[in-house]
Amino acid sequence: MSYKLNIVNLIKPDSLYNHGMKPLVYSKKEAELKKNGWHRSGHEIKYYPSKKRAIASAQAFYTLSFTVEFAYEQDQVFFAHCYPYTYSDCIMFLKRVCLPSYGKDRLRRTALCKTRAGNSCEMLIITNFLATQDQIADRKCVIISARVHPGESNSSYIMEGLVELLLGDEKEARQLRDIFVFKVIPMLNPDGVIVGNYRCSLAGLDLNRQYLNPSVKAAPEIASLKEMVRKTLECRDIHLYVDIHGHSRHKNLFMYGCGQGTGAVGKQLHLLDKKGMLAHKEKVLPVLLTRAMDYYSYHDCSFAMHKAKESTGRVVMHREFGIVNSYTLEVSFCGPTQGVHKDTHFT
Repeated sequence: MSYKLNIVNLIKPDSLYNHGMKPLVYSKKEAELKKNGWHRSGHEIKYYPSKKRAIASAQAFYTLSFTVEFAYEQDQVFFAHCYPYTYSDCIMFLKRVCLPSYGKDRLRRTALCKTRAGNSCEMLIITNFLATQDQIADRKCVIISARVHPGESNSSYIMEGLVELLLGDEKEARQLRDIFVFKVIPMLNPDGVIVGNYRCSLAGLDLNRQYLNPSVKAAPEIASLKEMVRKTLECRDIHLYVDIHGHSRHKNLFMYGCGQGTGAVGKQLHLLDKKGMLAHKEKVLPVLLTRAMDYYSYHDCSFAMHKAKESTGRVVMHREFGIVNSYTLEVSFCGPTQGVHKDTHFT
């Protein structure tokens, strides 16, 4: 049986649904019979202006329309914008990586703070703890967070892969643990995730607009993160700050940094000035990533700090704390436009 669904109160003027993305579908019966869980499905997918407008502001709304086939009678079917990743998923993952098999020689688990609802905002500290105290004290810090926007669940899958890499036995992982202290906040807005918000916290706040002067009562996660950064800088430099997000209008992976302009149009970027000195420190990591991954796009990167972004994590970390390598890592909800996986969906 075929059903056409219309979601009529979306607000962004464009969407990846106009560029090949399909919604995610979960059929309870299909999962039981064929072991097929969340999967991309739907046809006749369109995203267009609605006739409906917000009463108070007269803001225009947009409609997502798609048709799906229901193959089973008396079925339960669920839809999602991206693969779900719950707070319970996060806690189960942390319990798994904190098992003795990983060892206390490389990992400590603590709580950044308690949220307004009393949930734990978890933090991992990853480094080589077998080194001497002097060796550990000499290491620079890397701070990585995800899920400040609850609906951007793809960032949690990126975070899982990152944590598993950092805790691994590979040569690169051991070298990273010897050089840096990683402070990782896997889910910065657990209340928003639990109640099913797309962008806001339990208090109705976009936490990625609270970094300038966060309220300890209304935004304890951001206030605690900034306090952790202050205390970290008292004993070691912060080499890198990355906040991982999902992007609903662009494909590929790319970064927003803090500097000037956008990504280079050509294939080459000249990082050195006329005297051979490094002129664009904030662009080094984005350039290295585009050389390492064919689905990462330097062309889509931006280093501008617009007024509307002054209260975001990356800009405040750069301006207030002097972190040069301060970035938002954007991960498309859809997929890449280049490389071996061109025009496919991320899974």
